[in-house]
Amino acid sequence: MKTTIKNLKKMMLVALFTLISSSAFAATYYVCAGATLNFTPQTIANISYTWDVEGAGFNAITPVAGVYSITASSTPGTYTVTMRSTSSNPAICAPADVVNDFIVLPPLAFNLASAPSNAQYCTSAGANANSVITPTFTGFPTGTPYTDDLEAEYSYSVVKDGGSAVNGTTVGTINATTGVYTLTTTVIGTYVITGSVKYKQKAGFTNALISTSGCPVTGATTQTVEVIAAPAQPTIVITAN
Repeated sequence: MKTTIKNLKKMMLVALFTLISSSAFAATYYVCAGATLNFTPQTIANISYTWDVEGAGFNAITPVAGVYSITASSTPGTYTVTMRSTSSNPAICAPADVVNDFIVLPPLAFNLASAPSNAQYCTSAGANANSVITPTFTGFPTGTPYTDDLEAEYSYSVVKDGGSAVNGTTVGTINATTGVYTLTTTVIGTYVITGSVKYKQKAGFTNALISTSGCPVTGATTQTVEVIAAPAQPTIVITAN
């Protein structure tokens, strides 16, 4: 699955490292496909840097304000980035190479293709005053190290009667394990529900996810649920003969 990092495209993610020595920073990191990686090595007199991406050969990259930028591949897999130091002064020894591995994460697939359990529910329905929406979710990598370091994080956005979107947890609940969303509000109206998922760093991780976004994906399909008013209690006329 290893390929050279060519055919590059940019995304909004920017990961910043300070690479000083191989012993201090040699590690493995998770990144989103197409992420722009910005490396800021320590400034050392008479030392210049070149970069090798997955064995393609060391190349000079023009830094901007001391920052060297490399764009991650759009193809999932593990890529090795090596920084080599070169001394222009024979009296100064160049530091050892700094080697880091970057795991480009596969894109997640998420959608709300299944109809809600209740397209309508009445405010007076008691325990049944809710609607369950079950997403379809694929693409999360299996096995180690992925399952040791990462988990899926689900979120939902809800729009009532064409108004502004609100966090789905203000009008319902999210099952953190399955991603199932349950609309529980009893405020009358029509609710349009949109779901999304992203990678999240697990507690106690070994390899860091260097992404503030988590490589999110939003389902293209929305679901609509109508919360309707309970009818007025009927009046009973009682007479006796």
